Amino acid sequence: MSDAHEIRIARARGEADAAKARLMATLDEVKLRLAPGKLASDAVQNAKNKGLVVADETVTAVKDRPLMAAGIAAAAAAFIARKPLVAAVGRWIGGDDEDDQPVTRRAHAGADKE
Repeated sequence: MSDAHEIRIARARGEADAAKARLMATLDEVKLRLAPGKLASDAVQNAKNKGLVVADETVTAVKDRPLMAAGIAAAAAAFIARKPLVAAVGRWIGGDDEDDQPVTRRAHAGADKE
């Protein structure tokens, strides 16, 4: 074999070793990035950042349109408390006559007084 051939072989081995070292470094970096703890931490941080952005946008929107924000809040509260509100309006319109109450409610009411 000639010296030139041996030099080319040595150079190719050196390039292969360098490529292997780069590949191993890349694999180590990928392992770190895909570690479950790192993924969870990144997800939590992204959620916090998005929450801050949404909160800031909400504050800006409320400052720009306070009446609309109050109306939306009132509608949401009414929707959440719709069952007790309907029951209260029904009692107010229909009256709260004790004779109209079911027997079980009167029995419980009497038991509380004793």
